[in-house]
Amino acid sequence: MNSLTKEQVQKFTPEQQAAIATMELRRVQKRERLLKQARQSKKSIFATAAMLAVAYGVAVFQKAPPWLQLGIFVLAMAIMIQSIATNRRLDAMLELFEDEPDA
Repeated sequence: MNSLTKEQVQKFTPEQQAAIATMELRRVQKRERLLKQARQSKKSIFATAAMLAVAYGVAVFQKAPPWLQLGIFVLAMAIMIQSIATNRRLDAMLELFEDEPDA
């Protein structure tokens, strides 16, 4: 959408000005929601991976069967790999949103 100048907006009817203000408010709210969502999702992924790593450590020290140790280890590694890939995408998305011009 092209940026409208203050002078252009002042030429619109009050209803048109209200519509433009509503559209801008929705755009800003959507941007804030996406930024908040992207920032919060990092913590839960790492928390899950950390809990699995602890579970693996407990399984190893409690002499759990090797198949259980291997299963927990593979699951923890899969989540860590997924979290790294997700965080890279989130970081890129955050950078794009933060670099977006406010005009």
